[in-house]
Amino acid sequence: MLYKSLQLKDATVNLETRIITAYSSTWDLDQGGDIIKSGAFAKTIAERLDRVKVLRNHNQLIGRPISAKEDARGLLTESYIGKHELGEETLMLAKDGILDSMSIGYSIPNGKSNFDGDTRIINEVKLYEWSVVDFPMNEAARILDVKSLEQKLKSGNITLDELTRLSTSIDELKALLTNEPPQGTQDGLQPQELAELKSLAENWGAFART
Repeated sequence: MLYKSLQLKDATVNLETRIITAYSSTWDLDQGGDIIKSGAFAKTIAERLDRVKVLRNHNQLIGRPISAKEDARGLLTESYIGKHELGEETLMLAKDGILDSMSIGYSIPNGKSNFDGDTRIINEVKLYEWSVVDFPMNEAARILDVKSLEQKLKSGNITLDELTRLSTSIDELKALLTNEPPQGTQDGLQPQELAELKSLAENWGAFART
């Protein structure tokens, strides 16, 4: 599963209705060199919004989607936050501006992305969840873009520091991919990019030890 994060700006937190309204994704260029195009969420919203989860930090269920729609800025979401300890904490921290980031968990269907120079243009996503996060995933996980990794490996132009950081990131990605595909996936197939990344991760250990 892939992740994208952004600062939680112009969000509203209604403690009475327990609803957080916020942009979970925008059309801006992100830190990984990707742009999600307007319209990319249309199919997944129409077909599977009732199966999308609302999580805290991508791993703890805290609520359910009320609505999701695209506008000129990005994906605007409404989330109902449950009446449990973590839900209460999330609402209060978001209301106080202490929790200030949103993130989405998604995959890219085969053939639904292309490159414009070094920028990957994502034309369609399959959305699994959106999360209120303590730290933006792009920063916390040190986003490792597939195209950059492949370029470095093929060119051999890798410093010792980069090699160490890449090895650590690959270990984290291998652990993440162990649980793929997500439980919500019905076709039983991994997206092509995840399959390629898994193959790369499996071969990394031998490469790193040479």
